[in-house]
Amino acid sequence: MKMKRKILVPIAFNNWALTDVNDNRLTKEWIDHRMGIFMKYTCRSLKAQTNQDFTTILQYDQRSEEHVMNALKQHDPLPENIKFVPKNAYNKTLEREIQDYDEVYFARIDSDDMYHRGYFEFLKNHQPAEGTEALINQYGYFYDEYSDKVATAKIKSPPFYTLIYNVAEYLDGKRHPVKGHLSVHSLNHELLEPRNYVQVIHSNNMSTSFENRYIDGLIEDENEKNQILSNFWG
Repeated sequence: MKMKRKILVPIAFNNWALTDVNDNRLTKEWIDHRMGIFMKYTCRSLKAQTNQDFTTILQYDQRSEEHVMNALKQHDPLPENIKFVPKNAYNKTLEREIQDYDEVYFARIDSDDMYHRGYFEFLKNHQPAEGTEALINQYGYFYDEYSDKVATAKIKSPPFYTLIYNVAEYLDGKRHPVKGHLSVHSLNHELLEPRNYVQVIHSNNMSTSFENRYIDGLIEDENEKNQILSNFWG
């Protein structure tokens, strides 16, 4: 019997604090700006997926709920499979989403990047080798929104990976020992060859380093660049 598989996309919106000692992520200005970036890139990529049988759960810090809800009102309503939930409700929401399935694929992505529109279709039909715990996307693209440039990317330990679990084991407490992106390589993993991601460069400090983020692979042809981007945001 074929296993019932759930594609779950967990995204940390502003529920982290490691590099934000001043809690800027809780402010209206930060949230409005980040929401705009999410809608422009990540949400657009999610809506463009050829297989919409997935659920995205974006966690936000409950202290900023009013700002998050107000920011959402400034944009088109989200489809039912893209949800914003406070951090303290995340676990219960997740459990409800996966409890009727046999296995779950957690497709990691940040709230400002994109996956190829066929990636979730691939995940739905993927046949992993026995014991596979993770899929790692090393190949993708960089996109600099300031210069509107695209370049090929290869990141050895990227933030674009998918963790695989048996649902019963996950609900029973099993977790793969992941401490940072590099640690995913210590899991039983498969390296995926297609260019499945776009890492968007949008902040001032990252934009100046765009040329330093790739060795070669700048896409010079305008039509080719536009075709690449259309494969991610539809």
